[in-house]
Formats: sequence, C-alpha cells, structure tokens
Amino acid sequence: MKKTFYLVSAMLLLVSGLQAAGFKSSAVGTTGGSFFNFGAGARAIAMGGAYTAAADDASAAFWNPAGLVLAPRFSMMVMHSEYLAGISLDHSAFAYSDGKGSAFAVSLGYMNGGKSDRTDIAGADLGSFSPKDYSGSLSYASSLADGDVIVGGSAKFLRSTIVESADAWAFDAGVISKHKVMKGLKLAAVVQNLGPEIKFDKAGDPLPLIVKLGSALNVSEDLLLSADLIAPRGNTPYGAVGAEMKSVVGEEGTVVSLRAGLNTLSLGDIAGLSGLSAGAGIAFSSLSVDYALVPFGELGLTHRLSLSLKFGNSHAPERLSSRSSSEGFRSFNF
Repeated sequence: MKKTFYLVSAMLLLVSGLQAAGFKSSAVGTTGGSFFNFGAGARAIAMGGAYTAAADDASAAFWNPAGLVLAPRFSMMVMHSEYLAGISLDHSAFAYSDGKGSAFAVSLGYMNGGKSDRTDIAGADLGSFSPKDYSGSLSYASSLADGDVIVGGSAKFLRSTIVESADAWAFDAGVISKHKVMKGLKLAAVVQNLGPEIKFDKAGDPLPLIVKLGSALNVSEDLLLSADLIAPRGNTPYGAVGAEMKSVVGEEGTVVSLRAGLNTLSLGDIAGLSGLSAGAGIAFSSLSVDYALVPFGELGLTHRLSLSLKFGNSHAPERLSSRSSSEGFRSFNF
C-alpha cells in the first residue's frame, strides 16, 4: 500500500504545480490533439467520465490501462457516437487477460468532422474540406508482487487531418489500488497524453496532457459510486462523479443498469443544461448494449451507443478483482 501512497502523493504534488504549465482557464485552446480526450464506452460516459478507478473492461485502455487486469479473459467493446455539429466518433478496443496478473489491449479510434467550407483570407471560396482523426494504441497492465496494486501503460498514435495532416505520439500511465481498510474501495491515478507537440507545417501545439485522481466504491452488490479529480492542460481543474445501479431481471439473469453522472468541466460555460449525463445498459450473458446521453445546453444533445462482448471470467488477482465477493467487490463487466 505504501507504493500506492507514494504514487498518489506524487500525483497530488504534480497537480499543485500545474497552473504554471497551462493548467488554467486562461489557457483554453492552447493544446492540439483534442481527439485524445474523447471518451470511449457509453458506460463510462453515462457516469460523467468518472472512470479512472472504476475501469474494468476493454475501455480501460482509454481511461486507465491498469484496469485491463480487472477485465474478463477476453473482452471487446465498439462504440459509435453522434456528437455536435455533425461530428461522429467511433472507437473499438480488444483486451486479453492472461490469468496471471497481466493483460494487454489494442484500441482504434476515428473521428469524422463532416464537411466544412474553405475560404482564403479575402473570403474567396476554395471549396470544402473534411477534418478527420485516426488513433491507435497498445496497452499493457500488470499486478505487482503483493497483489494489492495494478500498474499499466499505453503507447498511442494520432493522425489528424484538417487540410494538411499532422502525426503525434503519446503515452499514458496509470495505477489502481484496493483500499486495505475500507472494503469495496479502489483508488487510482493516471497521467494521459505525455508526448511532444503535434505540428501542422511548422506550427506546433502541446498535447492535451491530463492528470487524474479517482476513486470507486461498491456500496453494495448492486450500487457503484465513483469520483474523479481531473487537471487538464489547457483548462482549469474540474471534477466528475458517477453512479451505477444494477438489477437482475428474469430467470435467465438479464442485468439491467441505470447510470448517471455530473462533470463540472462545462458548467457555466454553455447556456442551458450541461454537465449532466445519463444512460442505461442491458446485458445478456456475454453480450451487453449500453447507451449514454449527454446534453450540451443550446449546442444540442450527444448520443453514444456501445456494444460489449466478454468471454471467460476475470483472472485478476483475487485481492483486487471486482468479482471477489469476499473483498466486497462485484463484477461490473458484461
């Protein structure tokens, strides 16, 4: 547990000094590679993005790669999102846990920015262009020898096309630990998008570096609560909280989930309802379908739909596994 304490303490020290490096509201719009920040999986989005400690499925490759060890032996997730202004997002991830405390994942992402008019500085029509982003990542996670802590990392690649194209490499690192005193509680920390600038022609922008501290608590076998503190380069730190309630319906064991979340990033910045999220999921044996709805005030509504498959049970160390009833955890994977 001391290892986790030192890691989390280091994260807190890092967060305390972030304002000197562009982690404040006056730095909005100063980063590039924003596609790295679009969330993966309707379950996590419906919970307000408070998923740093709750991540335990294939989408953990995006939220916190350490959570891959808590996923089923084989798991896959595909997501489609209808975003704002005609933008659409697609994400897929495949994860494998070897049953010995190690796991890896491969994920792909795509954003279609629709079609926009192109003009020169005098306003003359130059036709149109279609912004697109492509991303891919490789992730690895492993439990440490004492079985109380999981660490993980991801290497990511992004190709962003507006009119010209630019490439970027980045890395994520995360940790998840079970609280020894309070059963059902997990603590986590993650750093995302560590890497050099992304450059279009000669101009470069720093990547959207993010530092997160998170917690997830299984209040009961049917209720999960989560909370994150998030510090992004290019904006002021903000918080997110989420909740998930599950119920078994019918003799075949179909699981119905209701989810809600609050993310304070956009509160006060957009007229109308924003910051809240909601969603639902239904799981049939190895297959689940999840939906998330996120309003952005006068800008409109966004929708995310994801499909998940699992094969085999979790093979995480019992002391950390969310499937260990003796430790107060329950499976929240489908």
